[in-house]
Amino acid sequence: MRCFLAILALSLCLGCSRQPKKDAPSLRIAVVTDLKGYLEPCGCTSNPLGGIDRLAAQVRALRDGPVPVVFLIAGDAFFDTAELEPARVDQANRNAKTLVEILDRLEVTAVLPGRRDRAQPARALEALRRGADFPWLAMDNDAEVLRTEAGALRLAVVGVRPGADRDVVMAVTGRAQADTDLTIVMVDGSRRDANRIGAIDGVDFVLQGGLDEDDPIPPRQTGAGWVLHASRQGQGLTVVDVHRKKKDQPFVDRSEWSRSERTAQLDRQIGDLSAKITAWEKSGDVDAADLQAQRARLSDLEKARQALDAPAMRANGNTLFASWIPLEKKAPRDRQVEKVMRQHDKAVNQANRIAFADLEPPPLGPDDVAYVGSPACSGCHDKAFAWWRNHAHGVAYLTLQQRSKEYNLDCVGCHVTGYEQPGGSTVTHNLNGALVNVGCESCHGPGAAHSADPEVAIARHTPESTCVVCHNEQHSDLFDYDAYLKALIVPGHGLPAIER
Repeated sequence: MRCFLAILALSLCLGCSRQPKKDAPSLRIAVVTDLKGYLEPCGCTSNPLGGIDRLAAQVRALRDGPVPVVFLIAGDAFFDTAELEPARVDQANRNAKTLVEILDRLEVTAVLPGRRDRAQPARALEALRRGADFPWLAMDNDAEVLRTEAGALRLAVVGVRPGADRDVVMAVTGRAQADTDLTIVMVDGSRRDANRIGAIDGVDFVLQGGLDEDDPIPPRQTGAGWVLHASRQGQGLTVVDVHRKKKDQPFVDRSEWSRSERTAQLDRQIGDLSAKITAWEKSGDVDAADLQAQRARLSDLEKARQALDAPAMRANGNTLFASWIPLEKKAPRDRQVEKVMRQHDKAVNQANRIAFADLEPPPLGPDDVAYVGSPACSGCHDKAFAWWRNHAHGVAYLTLQQRSKEYNLDCVGCHVTGYEQPGGSTVTHNLNGALVNVGCESCHGPGAAHSADPEVAIARHTPESTCVVCHNEQHSDLFDYDAYLKALIVPGHGLPAIER
C-alpha cells in the first residue's frame, strides 16, 4: 500500500520541482506509444520495463487524483509484426483480444492504430474493433476527430491515418478547432511527419507513434505545437500536466525532464568545443578570426547553460510539465489486470499444446547429427551433468512451467535444446523431456554421434554467436560474453574436478 501511495504522490506532483505550488493543472494527458501488443516484458532482463498490469496501476493512480485525465495510445497498439507467420496468428490474435479487454478497463480515451495493426486481415481487425469500447481513430478516413471534454476543457482529438494527405489533415484539423479549447493530434510516422502536423496552426500537441525507439523523448516544439513520445512496448508512460490559461496562446515547456535533457546536451557541446578551442590554440594553425568566432560561440553556449540554472518564473500563460514514468519491475501492479493476464497465459498454453501436438522438428539431412538430450551425456560427464542440473540453464524450462508459458511461442525457443533444428525440438516435441532446458547440446552442438562413439569430436568451445541468439539485449541486457563464459568454466565443467 505504501508503494502504491508513493506512486500516486509521484503522479500528482509531476514536474512540481518547477511548477508553481498553487497552480493546479487544467488537464493531465497520459500517453502510450507503440505498445505493440505487449502484455508483459520478458522476465529475463535485469529490470524488465513494462507490463500492462503495471501500466494499469499507474493509470488508475492518475485517475484517482483531482486532475481530469485523458489517456491516449498512438502507433502500433495491438501487433508488433505486419505479416504474422501462420503459426503465430492464433497467439497474436489472442494477445490483441486480451489487450483490448484490459484497455477497456482502463477507460482509454482513444487509440490511433499503427501500420502493423492496419496490415492485419480486415476480418480479424474488425472483430477486435467491434469488441472494444474505446474509439479507433482514422480507420476509414485520412483523419478523424473525436470531441470530448475533460474538466472544464473542450478537446478535439484528431487521429491521422499513416500516409494521410496533408491538405486533408489541415482541413479536418482546422474544422476540429471550432469551439475547442485544446487540439491534440495523434500520428504514426516519422519525425518529419509529426513536425509537419505540429506546425499546423492551432495544433497544441502531437502524439507520435511509429518511431520504434526504446528511449522516450522529451517534448519537442514544432511550430506552436509540442510533439510527445513515450518509448515503446509499454515500457513507460509519458504524462503531461497542461496549464491552459489563455486561448490561442502557445504553450511553454517548464518540464524538469526537458531542462535536464537540455542541460546534458549543452554540457556535452561545451565540453567538446572547449577541448577543440584548446587544441586549436596550441596548434596555432587556426585563423584568428575563426578562433574568435568559436570563442563567441562557446560563450553563447555557456550563457544558455547558466540560464537553465535560473529558477523558473511563475508563468502567467499556457505551460506544460511533462514527465516520463518508467514501469519498472518494482512498480505496483493492478491485481485484477494481473489475474486477466494469468488466465490469458493458461489459455494460450493450452491452445498451443493442442495446436502443435503433432509438430515434429525438421528431418535430418545427410550431414546432420541428431540431438540426444543432456541425460545421455551424464554417463561419461557425471560431474558436469550434476553441476548443470543446478545451474540456471538446467532449470530454464521449469521457469516457464511455473508461469504456464512452456508452450508460449515467444518464450519456449530459448528454454529448450535444439529448437526447430533438424532432429531437435519444437513447441511440444522434446524427446519425452530429454531436450527441455538449455542443455549440453545447446552449447556443444547435437551429440548423437559423440554419444555413440566418444572418439567422434564435439564442439568444446562455444562462440559468442551461439549465446546471443537468446542472450541479446531484449532478453539478457547484462550479458557479457567473457564474464558469462568464465562463470561456466568451473571444476567438473572445463576445469579439473575437485575430489572430496
